[in-house]
Amino acid sequence: MHIGIHATWDAYNCNAHAISFVDKVEGVLHVITDTLDLKEVNGSFKQFEPVGVTGVILLEESHISIHTWPEHNYAAIDVFSCKAFDADLVTEIIKKELLSNQVKTTILNRGSLEMVKNVQKVLR
Repeated sequence: MHIGIHATWDAYNCNAHAISFVDKVEGVLHVITDTLDLKEVNGSFKQFEPVGVTGVILLEESHISIHTWPEHNYAAIDVFSCKAFDADLVTEIIKKELLSNQVKTTILNRGSLEMVKNVQKVLR
């Protein structure tokens, strides 16, 4: 059992226009959070010139972020959440919204509850 799940997606062959500007990129993150029923707290996005975006949305459950390189047709997305979610749903959203035909997903289980309990015993 783990405290949270941290998943990352490397999206290759993205449509350059789809990952170039804040409005579109931020919208994709909102689609993901809405689909996963995650609660948004606040967001911050940076538009690079002439193109490219970095952004993060703080969630009650943790965070979601994206970094884009339109010149390479590449985007890096991650979701860290204490609430379980379906990473395959996110993959499908990324493929559809960023027009990517190659998405690599990596899933990490974060915070082993067994380890946490063992550390708490030692500290008592």
